[in-house]
Amino acid sequence: MSAQAAFIDCRKVIKTYKTAAEETQALRSINFRMERGEMVAIIGPSGAGKSTLLNLLGGLDEPDAGELYVEGLNLRALRGHALEQYRLKRVGFIWQNVSQNLLMHRSSLHNVTLPMMLTGMGFFKRRKEAEKLLASVDLVDQMYKKPPQLSGGQQQRVAIAVALANKPDLLLADEPTGALDQKTARQVMEVLKEKQREGITILMVTHDRDLAEIYADRTLTLRDGLLGQDMESHLNTDGSVSLPDEAKLVFEGASSISVEVREGGDGVLLRPRVEEDDRVDALLKNLVLPKHRSLWQRLRGKESS
Repeated sequence: MSAQAAFIDCRKVIKTYKTAAEETQALRSINFRMERGEMVAIIGPSGAGKSTLLNLLGGLDEPDAGELYVEGLNLRALRGHALEQYRLKRVGFIWQNVSQNLLMHRSSLHNVTLPMMLTGMGFFKRRKEAEKLLASVDLVDQMYKKPPQLSGGQQQRVAIAVALANKPDLLLADEPTGALDQKTARQVMEVLKEKQREGITILMVTHDRDLAEIYADRTLTLRDGLLGQDMESHLNTDGSVSLPDEAKLVFEGASSISVEVREGGDGVLLRPRVEEDDRVDALLKNLVLPKHRSLWQRLRGKESS
């Protein structure tokens, strides 16, 4: 890896989960780069592979194929103590479920000091650092309260402090506002944005497109295990759509565009079609006997000529 390499660099990453009944490809040859200090949001439907990507970058799981680097560190090569140190010191996690973030029987202060204790930091130093972190998320007055005594937003702010306890360069947030109302969600996002300004790199998974557009530097879509840039298009008064230049490049050389409306209001998928596709389609249609023509039209989703 060169000095100019991206902070996060995923190359053709594949992850498949197998059960006795079936095999599911959660990530299909993902290519993803992220610069130091960015906040990137990944949106997409449930089961699209978003949490899988975070688990791989956090060292909680390993890809089946591809290369995975964080700050020049080859995650696929990490084993044993080196992998434990990466999880403990170089990456922080925030989950939607508070039980994954915090210990219910410990105070906010003790939750924040725990990761520091695991690194061997002395009592007085870790207490001082924990108080600073709780102050940075505006919770000094709540430091002796346990999670059940806090609101959902306060719990997530404590979780942010816990995730940053050992000064990681990368913060991974999996639906950090998913269980919060809009007002509280924005408060939590303001805290994350402030941490980004302090130099933390943040990768966030969310279902909330509005929050992603407000706070993230970039928004990516993950659907069916494939990652793509979420680019803005414009609907003209005549009903036509103006595509961004990046999307137009994909359709260069295509004779037409295939449009697929996804089920459940999950968006519209555009695919380029070349002349050869059209000729083959016309040839096959002409070979179909008239008595089977209606069946052909239903299968192809085309109108009668």
